[in-house]
Amino acid sequence: MTMEKDCMRYFVNAFLRSRGGNTTMIFGLAIFAIMAALGTAIDFAVLQRAKRSTQDALDSAVLAAAIVNNSNEGDLKKLAADVFKENLGAADLDAKVTAFKYDAKARTVKATAQGSYDPVIMQLFGFKNLPYAVTSDAIKAADGTLEVALVLDNTWSMSATVNGTPKIDILKTAAQGLVSTILTKDNKDYVKIAVVPYADYVNVGMANRNMPWVSVAADYSTTSTKTCKTVSTATQCTGGTKGTCTGNQDGVPYTYSCWIVAQTCKTVNVTPYQSCSGGGTTNYKWYGCVKNQVASSKVVMPDPTTPYGGLVQTSQTCLNPILPLSNDATVVTNTIKGLVVNIGGYKPETYIPGGMIWGVNALTPPAPFTEGKPYDANNKEPRKTIVLMTDGANTLYANTSGGIAVANATQVAVTYSDQIRVCDYAKSKKIEIYTIGFDVTDSKALSTLKACATDAQHYFDAKSSADLIKAFETIGGKLSKVRLTG
Repeated sequence: MTMEKDCMRYFVNAFLRSRGGNTTMIFGLAIFAIMAALGTAIDFAVLQRAKRSTQDALDSAVLAAAIVNNSNEGDLKKLAADVFKENLGAADLDAKVTAFKYDAKARTVKATAQGSYDPVIMQLFGFKNLPYAVTSDAIKAADGTLEVALVLDNTWSMSATVNGTPKIDILKTAAQGLVSTILTKDNKDYVKIAVVPYADYVNVGMANRNMPWVSVAADYSTTSTKTCKTVSTATQCTGGTKGTCTGNQDGVPYTYSCWIVAQTCKTVNVTPYQSCSGGGTTNYKWYGCVKNQVASSKVVMPDPTTPYGGLVQTSQTCLNPILPLSNDATVVTNTIKGLVVNIGGYKPETYIPGGMIWGVNALTPPAPFTEGKPYDANNKEPRKTIVLMTDGANTLYANTSGGIAVANATQVAVTYSDQIRVCDYAKSKKIEIYTIGFDVTDSKALSTLKACATDAQHYFDAKSSADLIKAFETIGGKLSKVRLTG
């Protein structure tokens, strides 16, 4: 910019110093008019170049502010100003960022920069310090068509607290943050999120009872006849010492009253009396819980050729139903807010393969669910992603009937093998997998999560609440891209 202005000043000054007679003066005036027009054009071109350089610098500044993982407007404004100044330095301009706005809800960054140009020729006609202004907007939006299945641990261990806050509540905060990052009002037409709560069994939703991919027997009731018998003996116990014993439910310790020194018991005769039992009605119904498909002692991968069997039970042994892929941020957020870790006395343990199978099913067209688009061999249109989160180790296995039971060491090894098989199946479909271990101390659980992830950058070992929230923030950022909007 400076060299062009210096050259223009040299030729103008040289011409004004010329005093070579009338003819020269007349000719000079004509030349002056030509030079004035040419110089004005050059001034205008230099002005436009200054605007372009300022625009480029402002675009870089706005993109930098949009990319960084920070929502403090003051920090973002300072970052934008620094990047703008750095990118503008080589252009020899004195423009500055004069307005900056960050909208946390819409996730947009808007800025204005102003500068001025001191013309060489045009100043001869009274034009000095020509002002100009440029603007730039950016938004962090999902990259192409995006389908995400959040496969979230809702087992009883999630009731444990970290610094006084239940793990399930920390998970809700983290997962809602990811939803707000990737599912905004500006990109709802090309982003969908499914929520797959898992524990031992998975709830596919009672509304799907008559779908061809599930087989559920009719609800029914049984009635027993009251029976009575005469009892003439009883067990009589003496001595012993009561104390407190500890147990463990899905990694959560609990205490109960017990005999730490056993009583001495014997059978004694008593006055005969009538003891009656039965005579009631027991109701069996379907609550949305489904069994696994098992063949040759191994869990069948998603897309089974036979329907999933529904559990008809006296009480519910699965938690919240799956939310199929949805682009309604309110519905997705409310589903996450409503997650629970128990229903009455049902306090579930951990079976990760079942959650992963239904995470894949949520993304797989056309059944069991139909909301997902066909697979893309390059996982671009759509980009299908599973986010698997757990806070513990597998404690269950699927028996030959597809039911879930407490596992011994040999059986839990099969469960981990099934978990890897499901992850490999998802990868064969080009599904991207993120895994998060939250407060997990079991080495086998962690190594399996790492092996399940797409690569090491897709695996997170969250040791604290802050780590969990940060992991979901990072995943949200990776599932998004920043683009200029104006």
